[in-house]
Amino acid sequence: MATSSARRRSGTSCRASSWSALQTGFSTSAPEPAQRARDKVLAHAVAAACFAEAVDLTTMDGKSLRLELDSENENRFCKWWRETPARMHLVVAMRRAPGADIELVTGVCDGQIAQKPAGPHVLGWDRLFVPAAPDGESANATLAQLAEAGEIVGFRREVYAQVGRVLGRAP
Repeated sequence: MATSSARRRSGTSCRASSWSALQTGFSTSAPEPAQRARDKVLAHAVAAACFAEAVDLTTMDGKSLRLELDSENENRFCKWWRETPARMHLVVAMRRAPGADIELVTGVCDGQIAQKPAGPHVLGWDRLFVPAAPDGESANATLAQLAEAGEIVGFRREVYAQVGRVLGRAP
């Protein structure tokens, strides 16, 4: 494994034409989203700057639900975990140039497990998570449904705005 040090930054859309997004289907066995995002960047010897995103869904006490979903289908997962308070973790790992240090930007969103999966299948966890509304109440749509409607949920917007600030491309 490379010896790049990772610097954590908290906060949170970046438009950088010289950057390459890595494939989203790549996964590692690392349990933490920060390590998975970092591993995605390290696994690809790209000739340019790159970034990768990783997410995890946890209970409010920090238990990852990743293995629960791996062993169950989405409908069964929602049946057993529905309305359970949960937290979505988002980590973006960036490498500004080949061989450069990897920087991490993180964000979290509180909410609950959906009654049933809803929204496009390509959005993974987003189909199973209902974010809390700004007033603290539960929203009526999953993250995937919100994204399909063109809404960018605050924590994602904040993470990518922070990425833009780190890169000097956002106010």
